[in-house]
Amino acid sequence: MVPLRSLGDADAPADSVTEAIQRRGSTRSFARKPLTFAQLSTMLDRATRGIPADYLDPPGATLITPYVIVHAVEDLAPGAYVYHRAGHALEMLREGNFRKEAGYLGLQQELPADASANVYCLVNLDPVLARFGNRGYRAAQLEGGIIGGKLYLAAYAQRVGATGLTFFDDDVTAFFSPHAAPKESGVLRTGKSVMFLTAFGLPARRTS
Repeated sequence: MVPLRSLGDADAPADSVTEAIQRRGSTRSFARKPLTFAQLSTMLDRATRGIPADYLDPPGATLITPYVIVHAVEDLAPGAYVYHRAGHALEMLREGNFRKEAGYLGLQQELPADASANVYCLVNLDPVLARFGNRGYRAAQLEGGIIGGKLYLAAYAQRVGATGLTFFDDDVTAFFSPHAAPKESGVLRTGKSVMFLTAFGLPARRTS
C-alpha cells in the first residue's frame, strides 16, 4: 500500500472552477516527463470524494473503483495499481514498465503509452444491474464520466495535461486481473467493466 500525498487546501491551486474549465482541453501529445506524486495524489483524492445521486446510498458511496497504470510519477514505482478510496492509498498489483500495454489498451494509440499515468474507472456491474436493472449501467456510466471530468479539472488546475480515451473493454479487465476479475472455484468471473479512461502527463511542446 502506498498512501496518497495529496495537497492540502492551503497548498492547492487557487484557480476557480471557471478558470480551470476555461483552460481545459484534450492534450494531443505528452512529453514522457514525470508528474509528482502529489499531483497524481491530488487528482485521485479530489475526483473521488463522491457525487450527490439518488442511487448512491449512503451519501458519498461509490460504484467506481479507479485502477491506474503508472509510467512516470516521482516517488512511485511504475506499474499497475488499484486505488482504495477509503484508505486513501494505492495498492500495487504488478510492478513494471507497461507503456506498450497501455498503448494497446487505449485502442493502440500513442497517448496512453506516452502519458505519465492512466486512470481507468471500473465497476462490478453484476450487483449494480441486480439492484437497478438496466438503469444500473447508465448510473455507472454517469458516475464514471463525472469522476473522469473531475480528474480532468484537477489536472488542469495543476497545469497538467489530460485527455479522455476509448479502450478495449475486456482487455483492460484482463490486464488488471485477477484483481478486476477474480476466479471462484476455478471459474473466471465476468469481472469489472470499464466506464472511463483518462490519461495524464505534461504536454509536449509543439515543433514548427
